Amino acid sequence: MAEHLSDEEELEKLKQWWRESGKQTLATVVLVIAGYFGWQGWQNHQQQQAYQASDIYQQMVEAAGANLELSDDQRAEVIHFAVTLIDQHGGSQYGHYARLLMARLAVEDDDLESAQAYLKDVMDDADQSISLIARLRLARVEAAMDNLDNALALLNAAEPGALESSYAEVRGDIHVLKGDSQSAYDAYNQALAALPEDQSRFRPLLEMKRSQAKSIGAFDQGTAANGGDS
Repeated sequence: MAEHLSDEEELEKLKQWWRESGKQTLATVVLVIAGYFGWQGWQNHQQQQAYQASDIYQQMVEAAGANLELSDDQRAEVIHFAVTLIDQHGGSQYGHYARLLMARLAVEDDDLESAQAYLKDVMDDADQSISLIARLRLARVEAAMDNLDNALALLNAAEPGALESSYAEVRGDIHVLKGDSQSAYDAYNQALAALPEDQSRFRPLLEMKRSQAKSIGAFDQGTAANGGDS
């Protein structure tokens, strides 16, 4: 098995993963939150609070921009709105998404402990769909902190539903870090089997990861059969 990635390399992988997944976050957020606030029959005070949270959230989205590639000024503005949402509407879906965004920014700052705290809050307090996203991201953060057993325990403790493929992929990545190529191979197989049709663009990457796990496993078995390196 190849040597594990250094802490710096693993953190950079986490940042890259977060940047790539973050590009889809804001569009999804808008749809989910619109649905969430649309079906509830808010009465006077509750409705006013929702409108206030919606206004702050919209400002945060506009400040962030579509790709979350932030200038220093944009970043400061986004943090201001996110903190305001958390302080004033922390129990709403807007507050939970603000914490997810703050966790993403903390990862970019190499502040994994802050990211860990934000994600735990969302995982514990949000509804199931948002909690599952936070759990998945928290597992990534735990892995980057070299808490590999904790990361696996987080993933194994949930029924991921529509996120089954993503959960299996991250589980495979963690098994790679642990040096368990067979478990990684099995997890990537599961990820491929559960991959939704509308996410078929991720299939080549999953197939590559599976092939690498298989080749490493074959190498390890061959080395053991030959009694190790001479």
